[in-house]
Amino acid sequence: MASVIAAGRTAVRDTLRVPDLDLLLALAAFAALLVDPVLQHLVSAPTVPMGILAFAAAAPLAFRRRFPVPVLAAEVPLLMLSLALYHPNRAAVGIAMLLVFTVGLEGRRARTLVVGAVMALIVTAAVVVTSRHPETTDIVAHTALVVGALIAGDALRARQALQRALVEEAARAREAAAQHHFDEQRLALAHELHDVVGHTLVAINVRAAAAAHRANRNTRGEEGAVLAEIAATSAEALSELRTTLKALRSEQRGPAPLHPFQDLADLTDLIAGVHETGLSVELDVAGDPGLLPTPVSHAGYRIVQEGLTNVMRHSTSRTARVRIDVGDRSAVIEIVDEGPPRTARAHPPGHGLQGMRERAAALGGTCAAGPLDGNRWRVQAELPIAHGGV
Repeated sequence: MASVIAAGRTAVRDTLRVPDLDLLLALAAFAALLVDPVLQHLVSAPTVPMGILAFAAAAPLAFRRRFPVPVLAAEVPLLMLSLALYHPNRAAVGIAMLLVFTVGLEGRRARTLVVGAVMALIVTAAVVVTSRHPETTDIVAHTALVVGALIAGDALRARQALQRALVEEAARAREAAAQHHFDEQRLALAHELHDVVGHTLVAINVRAAAAAHRANRNTRGEEGAVLAEIAATSAEALSELRTTLKALRSEQRGPAPLHPFQDLADLTDLIAGVHETGLSVELDVAGDPGLLPTPVSHAGYRIVQEGLTNVMRHSTSRTARVRIDVGDRSAVIEIVDEGPPRTARAHPPGHGLQGMRERAAALGGTCAAGPLDGNRWRVQAELPIAHGGV
């Protein structure tokens, strides 16, 4: 029903456009100027001179919206002449009210004030000149009607301007929200790229570097040079990846996209891939990770993945331990390696720790990393289950 009503209103607006409405008002004014003196018994019937003068006074109304002030300026002497000759008092006041209303609606505040002052004087003069016995009440009433119409037009103009401003502001807000959402998705995709591709490149780099070292030590042949080139190329790709990610990152980042995604149920495959690089991983799971909400499980997988990536990049340890403890209110994730760390020159710092903290913070949780008992290094995250499931 609402759509039918809206369609009907649109059809009416399309059929009765503003220029057509102004033509109808001009015709109505022409008829009023001729009929008003007859209804007041001032004349018995309209005459040809009355018709010519009424047409001349009514015709400019067709252009009142396009040229409000010039039309008003042209109408005033014509209406004054009509009042002096055959006294269409009520019709003339109505036309004057329509014109000053249009000036207030289409003009500016300063112009409205000037027109109001001038029209007050003109209406006063018109009442005095055209009335045989002018009374103060008539002067005040006619002046109030004209000035009131002017004020009403100005008030409507201000209201329309406010509505337009609100609509424009709402449109800008929607555009800004859409751009913000797009930026959040872009940053989230950049974060996913870092986690997925970065983990793979680190595995390639570690294995290639180790193989190149063994080949150079044993054979010193072309095989070692090729493996060293693979290690250097993968390290360069990692550096470029971090540089690109740094350019895309900001302090505010939305939640990462979840399709395609991995969750804690995929840790077995992840650890199997890590084993191939020479890093032995012990997995200890308490509780049922399958009961975790998807955002929590996905964030937990990414935190474990980034934690193991950091072990391969920054630690000399060949063993690591991953512990998953799923409770009623939160899931605790811990990644510990035996250390000690590699030299600072081996791998420059990236965004892994920051990314893990952001993933935990996006769900209302926490993530901390630091040394443990000397050379060991621990990453520990706590992800609330209730918040993540919303």
